[in-house]
Amino acid sequence: MRDEVGRTTLQLAKQNHVTIEKTLSSVNDRTITLLDNHFFSDPKQYGFWTNIETLGQIREADAILERWSSDGTEYTLYMMNTAEKSTPFDLSHKTKGFKYFNQDIVEQPEWAERALREGGAGTLHLLPSESGTPTVSFMRSILNPEEYEESIGFLVVSKLEVLLTRDIISVQLPKNAGIYLFNDQNEQLMKAGPEDSRMANIAKGAVGRGDGYYFASDDNKKWLYAYSHRSAFNTRLIYKIPLDSITGNQTVFQWTIMIVSAVYLAFVLIFVLYLLRIIVTPLIRLVSITKIYEPGKQLDMDQKLLRSDEFGILYGAFLKMTTRLDHSIEENYGMKIKQKENELATLHSQITPHLLYNTLDSIYWYALDSGNTDVGEMVKDLSRLLRIGLSKGKSIITVAEEIEHVKAYSRLQMKRYPGKFEVFWQIDESLAMYRTPKVILQPLVENAIFHSVSSMDGEGAIWIGVRRADKEIQMTVEDNGFLPVDMERLETIVNGDTNDKGYGIRNVHQRIQLHFGEAYRLRYEKREGGGIVAIINLPMQEKII
Repeated sequence: MRDEVGRTTLQLAKQNHVTIEKTLSSVNDRTITLLDNHFFSDPKQYGFWTNIETLGQIREADAILERWSSDGTEYTLYMMNTAEKSTPFDLSHKTKGFKYFNQDIVEQPEWAERALREGGAGTLHLLPSESGTPTVSFMRSILNPEEYEESIGFLVVSKLEVLLTRDIISVQLPKNAGIYLFNDQNEQLMKAGPEDSRMANIAKGAVGRGDGYYFASDDNKKWLYAYSHRSAFNTRLIYKIPLDSITGNQTVFQWTIMIVSAVYLAFVLIFVLYLLRIIVTPLIRLVSITKIYEPGKQLDMDQKLLRSDEFGILYGAFLKMTTRLDHSIEENYGMKIKQKENELATLHSQITPHLLYNTLDSIYWYALDSGNTDVGEMVKDLSRLLRIGLSKGKSIITVAEEIEHVKAYSRLQMKRYPGKFEVFWQIDESLAMYRTPKVILQPLVENAIFHSVSSMDGEGAIWIGVRRADKEIQMTVEDNGFLPVDMERLETIVNGDTNDKGYGIRNVHQRIQLHFGEAYRLRYEKREGGGIVAIINLPMQEKII
């Protein structure tokens, strides 16, 4: 229990120390902003601060520093009087605002030497105030913007206890406990609680030990010491707490725990009896029913068990399940009958395409015998178009079959629009036996003909390509149409956001994603030189044997 108290107190000290460090960081940031605004970012301001000589300039400098002191702190700026400026009156008596150092650097006060050693970084120290009492001060040397190795003055923010007191007293500690804040020189910057001169030695002993806690006896009393170290400003925060103020109520606490445990045990026993009454009885009844239930057999169900609690709901759900199971058996029997009927209808429907193919074949040979070769070729292409389009009910065919299908369609359209356009093929024959959804190129070619090249008087061209692209099959349909195309509207049609037009390309896009997932799709891009390009990417699935 003591260790748990020690860890908890250490955690409290660390959290309080973080709050103090945030306050110091805020002061540090304000001093950086002041120096940046008045020395580093504005050459005019830098010239002002390094050449103060008249009474008006002194008052202006004091007014600026007074504005920065609005939070209760006091800002004092010391400048090295290397140019030996002469002021109207002696500035050495001033306790805040602007002042000059007329001595050499080696003769500066101890705090100035410490600030110089930090090389522009901030440091915390105790400085005497105008009342004679020490004040917590944050100081940093002002580096020459033109030569960073040279220090031209010091910025000191005093009366930090105005800000730090609020952070320290925010933690309520037991009577006779104390909180002590030290800097890296073992100066006691702040305290909350009784004065203790020995705390400086304790702080010195905590150097290099990081964060921790320990118990010690002093003046016939046992104390808990928790110490936290923060490296940002090299400060140490120490909590000193009398141990009896923490453990004095331990006996009362133990009795309280015992009484609460007894009450809790009694409540558990009563609750177990209640569970036996309302849960075990209906559970046994439900188990017995599940053992004797057979699908289709009427059961004698006890309606008294249909209560509003969880087991009543479970019992009712079991009744509904048996009813649904009986219905599913009936539906399954009906579905088997319908399946037989569908099989007969499928066999009958297979006769119709066979009759159509034979009829088209007869027309083809009749046209050849009559010397009408063009009509014969068109009938032959129509027969290929229908045979591949139906594919005996298959939805996946080979790339070779898909190319044959779109070639037949292209020949028919070139007969319909003679001399209007040409079709060029760029086919990778090694992809012929890979798998593809059927009839995905024909709607794209149809769009290219009707919306782009059919009215171009012989200048139209369509390029149909099938190639490998990053371990995928890429199919493209390009045209050189000159009419402007709204690509955003075309994209909404493909994605199904607009349903009034574009059924063919939307159908192609949806079938591709149904077969292969959302990673594969149909998309459109503008073609260099005019026209658009329809692009389909498919996975390279295993060849059909």
